[in-house]
Order: sequence, then C-alpha cells, then structure tokens
Amino acid sequence: MAMPKIPALLLMVLLCSLLLCGCGGQPLSKREIVRAVFFAQQGEHYSVCLLLADQNAPEGESAFKTASAAAPTPAQALENAAATLPGTVYYGLLDAAALPVGADWEQAQEIGLLLYDRVQPAPELSVFLLDSADHDWQQDAQGLYERMQAIEDHYKVHCGLQQLFTQHAGCAVPALPQGGGYDFTLLAQKEKAAPRRCTGLTAQLAAFLAGQTTRLETTYAADTAACTARAEVTAYGSTVQLHLHGADLRSLAAPADEAALRKALEADLQTSFAVLTKATAASDLFHFRFWQQCIYGPNAAPKTPTLQILWE
Repeated sequence: MAMPKIPALLLMVLLCSLLLCGCGGQPLSKREIVRAVFFAQQGEHYSVCLLLADQNAPEGESAFKTASAAAPTPAQALENAAATLPGTVYYGLLDAAALPVGADWEQAQEIGLLLYDRVQPAPELSVFLLDSADHDWQQDAQGLYERMQAIEDHYKVHCGLQQLFTQHAGCAVPALPQGGGYDFTLLAQKEKAAPRRCTGLTAQLAAFLAGQTTRLETTYAADTAACTARAEVTAYGSTVQLHLHGADLRSLAAPADEAALRKALEADLQTSFAVLTKATAASDLFHFRFWQQCIYGPNAAPKTPTLQILWE
C-alpha cells in the first residue's frame, strides 16, 4: 500500500519548525546561543568564556553577552560557565573557538574533543590560539570574536576543528597576534618539541604548507616591500612547489623594479621554509615524509625537502 503524500504546505511548516527549534524541540529564541568559546589557562586552572547572542538586547546596544567560569579542567570550566545561564545552552551556531595561548598538542586534543562532543552541528567552526594578553572576558570577548572573523575573512585562513586530529603527534593552528596580520603556531607532543609561534611571512608560509589558506598578503625584506597574491602548494617527492598567481609586488621604501622585488621575496621565503623545516622535523606537521613516500616508497630514506617558487 502506497504511503500518502504529504502536502507541500505541511512539509514546509514542519521544516520551518525544525529550523526554529534547532532540531531539539525548543525554539532558539528560548535558548542560550553560543557564538564563540575562549579557553585560557590560569596556573593549574582553566578559564572559559562563552560569547552568546543576546536576543533581548535593546536596539543600538551590543547584541552579545558573556558567561565565564574557572575549574581545574576545560570540561568542568565549560560546564560551570554554562551553569551560570538561565536557559539551555545551544552550540549549533558556534563559529569560533580559541585555545589557550600556551597550549601544546595534548591540550589542543583535549579541548578539541570536548568541542567536538558539544558542537557537532557546527561544521564551520574556526579555531585559533589566543594571544598572550591578560583578558577581561566581559570587556574583551566580543572584540576577540570580531578579530578572529576579520582575520579569517581578509586573509582567507581557516583551521577547522577536524584539523586538530589529522595527525597523531601534532597540529598547526593560526593564532591571534599582538599586532596586525596573524601568527601561526606549530603544536607538537611535549616530548617532541615545544609549541612554536611563527610571525609575518613565516606564519603565512606555514598556513600554506598546512593547507589552511590561499592568500598571501605580507611585508618582507625587513618591511621594505609588500606582496599580495593568490597561492597554492603542490609537492612532488622532496620538492615543495609554491605557486604564486597574479602577485602584486610593491616597494615600501626606495623604488625597486619587479625583478628585484621577486628576488627579495624568494630569498625570504627560502629562509622561512628552512625555519619551518627544522621546526617540524620531529613531528612532520606538513606531511613532507608522506609526499616523499608516495614517490620513493615507504622504506626510502627521508630527504631534506626543498622549496621551489613558481610565478604564474
């Protein structure tokens, strides 16, 4: 016997009801909607701040509010912060999270698994490392959230939650800087290497090697020149190729022709690549060994990777 057809209007009503209720039976207007989560470590304790949409904010005032708490573990601190709120916490619209500034890979894994357990409906979640400032959550949370969104939008850099789990001994995460641009942090196991924060051109090259951006916008040559380009990375064996598309090179000091500007950028990129190769030798965060094994076989002796810059 054929099932009766559901009228189109009824189907639309059911769909709208699911969307408005967050698929959990309670309207979103009755929930505490979390947009960002910030973790900080304070001695042996963790501090957590939830940045929430303030659905009752008067027109013209901030559309956000905060809830924060501290505890010996990130999970307990998160629960304590949620417990201060009158409504049911909803993480389905969460789109930003910040790890503690000094986090290593084990801490990133712990917090990442905690977030994964809470925010599975939020696939666009963007992960950063916090900067080193001593933050007042109530005053600073909205500004931190807006900085993270602005960096992701302008520099096209994105580290999703799943990227914390792609390797068994480390991960690479963009970080909030004290100044402009963005930093990039290489997190490895405690016994392998200490967390390493890269800045400037080195940070942007690291983001390319980690597959987290397609935009190069940086100064170089001791801040006497600047470059904006679309870029991508390919690899063949031990050769890593950086393709620069439509590069806009500008001198910020004395006039210089394009050939000189290209040569200076290539020199700085090679220096940054050497720094990153050395920093990740133990953890292989950029899959250099994997690329080589694809060509030379799993038992081949690893070769020192080289960088080839292609102007296109």
